[in-house]
Amino acid sequence: MAGMIRHRGPDDEGFALFDLQSDKYKLLYGEDTPGNVIKSDLKFTPKEKYQYTSEQFTVGLAHRRLSIIDLTASGHQPMCDESGRYWIAYNGEIYNFKEIREELKKQGYHFFSNSDTEVIIKAYMAWGKECQNRFNGMWAFVIWDNCEKKFWISRDRFGVKPLYYMFTNDFFIVSSEIKSILPILHLKPNFRELFAYLIDGCSESHPETFFNNTYRFPAGHSTIYDCNEERRQLIFNKYWDLECPSEETSFSKKELNKYADEYYYLLEDAVKIRLYADVKVGCALSGGLDSSSIVYCAKKHLKSNLITFSNIYSKVEEKAFDEQEHINKVVAHLSVKSLRSEPLKDRGKLLEVVDKGLWHEENCYKHFNIAAYNTFLICKQNGIKVALDGQGADEQLGGYTRFWYSYFFRRSKRKPEYFISLFKRVIPYKVALYYSILGSKFIERRFMRLNSTFNDIMNNDFRYSRNILFPTDYLTTVNRATHWSVKHSVKRALRIQDSYSMAHSIETRQPFMDYRMVNLLNLLPDVYKIHRGWTKYIARIAFDNKLPYEITWRKDKMAWNAMPARLWFSGDIKKRMDSIIKESGLLNDFSGYKEGERFMHYFPLESLNKIPLYIYIRLYSIARIGSLFLEHEQSCNHYE
Repeated sequence: MAGMIRHRGPDDEGFALFDLQSDKYKLLYGEDTPGNVIKSDLKFTPKEKYQYTSEQFTVGLAHRRLSIIDLTASGHQPMCDESGRYWIAYNGEIYNFKEIREELKKQGYHFFSNSDTEVIIKAYMAWGKECQNRFNGMWAFVIWDNCEKKFWISRDRFGVKPLYYMFTNDFFIVSSEIKSILPILHLKPNFRELFAYLIDGCSESHPETFFNNTYRFPAGHSTIYDCNEERRQLIFNKYWDLECPSEETSFSKKELNKYADEYYYLLEDAVKIRLYADVKVGCALSGGLDSSSIVYCAKKHLKSNLITFSNIYSKVEEKAFDEQEHINKVVAHLSVKSLRSEPLKDRGKLLEVVDKGLWHEENCYKHFNIAAYNTFLICKQNGIKVALDGQGADEQLGGYTRFWYSYFFRRSKRKPEYFISLFKRVIPYKVALYYSILGSKFIERRFMRLNSTFNDIMNNDFRYSRNILFPTDYLTTVNRATHWSVKHSVKRALRIQDSYSMAHSIETRQPFMDYRMVNLLNLLPDVYKIHRGWTKYIARIAFDNKLPYEITWRKDKMAWNAMPARLWFSGDIKKRMDSIIKESGLLNDFSGYKEGERFMHYFPLESLNKIPLYIYIRLYSIARIGSLFLEHEQSCNHYE
């Protein structure tokens, strides 16, 4: 099970096994456990190599370590406190762990390591489950109480780090990735979720996955599981939620400057605490405002040592996706090192990369994330182990085109600001005109999926429960739209970042998802998010005169994972994809279900050339998910 996620932690491995009837436990090491760990005399370091052991031990913790902070043996996991009562298996980073450690020292706690892992254990001992409210970071962890025989399980506020769980006849399993279940049992398809994906797209914001009885642990929640009770369900405690957003107010230049200063200093601090590591750190740079802002803040603290990495496109037919013009401006202005690479130099390997992406995402594609995969390949090839990126900024600052409808929805056509925004907009004129005057029905069809043919395929109640379809009040104000996006749609982007970074054993960190920044922007009046035609207005004001004008006031916007999909997926590759879709056992099984029969009526596999590209991508994704996870095909070095 641990070997299935070796990519998440190739630097160390450890196992701790426990007996429910006594205080006995057993510690074991594996092939990747360093010698200095085995030689260490710490209470939690193993001395015996993993082997089949007595069935006396019915509880186990397994951990794969990506060494980032405290590279010594004292950072090994599973880790315990000095008494041997509390044990932890933990994935993530607590960015304010130094401050928490100093507070705990004042209470009399002593520390044997410089790791944030030990801080979590001691914080739990001091404050119980309330400790999670003090953490600023990303995490998924399990703490085992070997006296009371209970697990305490917690996931970070926004779900940056993945966590899944399953109950079977014989096991309760909780793991960072679903694939860890494969050595235990054969996964079965969850057809209801698969059908919903085909209709509306992928979700990371509700419990169900593509696999039957396998669930996401909810973000911002924790639970206590008592092994003595033998329950077959988890009772969740929500420890954090996003407050209701601020209501509209009038624009004030004085308030704007105050908010802009607060925004800048908070972002700088969020970047600063995310630079702490005992390994090489780099920053993603697209040439957009968000990534450039992070690079600017990081430069202040890393000086001449800052490294950036970027996707580029050099072929003439792919130039529409190339952002080197903007990247060059930032690199020259800040004098930072720039690493660049093309996402797909050999198109013949395209489907192999797609397969690896699906294997690591464990969820089907919205877009084939080849650019995302390449981003972290650049890091790995250059020894960068920690990467900062700008995920979460657009969702909070109203940076996407869809927020324009909410903006125009509440603007009076009798006021000058309406027409100034319309004509000075950063989005194409036709789009702005459509959103402002003609777009209500279009928006409802596109984002709310109302009155569509899909209503004949699946019940809307389940579709809305997946938090893909926007609720009605999403359209009324910019702040309600950004609030909903932070609670739901941003989780998809965070999942992509985690899966592709960890596929290359890279840790990615998101300063814009610092909970302090999220709270600030959630309560920021929307007149400072979109103003007189400019999206992300407060961010532009905050970095005016800090970054080149062409970056701060850049109008065009390109998605981080943009790529020439129609160009790449053509010719022989398209024929191979057609064949895979038509021969998919999982897709052929759809015909036996009412929803599948209706779907195939609208999108028959015999006419793939007439199917919209987004539906085609979903069909192909399901076909490959079926082969990789349900049929256990081993064509892409899954266990590397």
